[in-house]
Amino acid sequence: MKRDDLLAQFSWYLLVGGSAFVVEIATFIAFMLVGFHWLPASIAAFIVAQTTNYYLSYLLAFRRGRFGRTTEITRLLAVSLVGLVLNTGFVWFFIVLGYLPLAAKITAVPFVLGWNFIGRRLFVFHKEMPELTYEVTESLVDRLRMWFRSVWSGAETPVSTERPGPERL
Repeated sequence: MKRDDLLAQFSWYLLVGGSAFVVEIATFIAFMLVGFHWLPASIAAFIVAQTTNYYLSYLLAFRRGRFGRTTEITRLLAVSLVGLVLNTGFVWFFIVLGYLPLAAKITAVPFVLGWNFIGRRLFVFHKEMPELTYEVTESLVDRLRMWFRSVWSGAETPVSTERPGPERL
């Protein structure tokens, strides 16, 4: 496995995106409960979630340092702005279809996940995973390979045919 393995990196990004999703929905609900209209609540929740996503992205899914900090943040803002437009457009679309605002928000978020991953991978960060994430992933993949080999090779755990006597209970 290479450090830029797309499937492994996307798997980590699903954890990042899932965490940001929870933050986004919780923030959206909080803003709605205090009386915000769905549009500013959606935008504010998206911004809070993008901040969470940024930090988790470089901790778990992507290696930083492709660009200087200012350029990285500028590129991230551009990717996030596209994501915000997509997210808001999907929320609006689902509301027009008759969804309640929370259901529209929940339904819209997964559609933007793909853009957020691709945008970060192509325009913001290095394509490689952070070293620790790579090492953990490589270890997990190796363990899964060994397990699958043992299952598919027919190597079964020996089963005793003896009846357990009192001394074995």
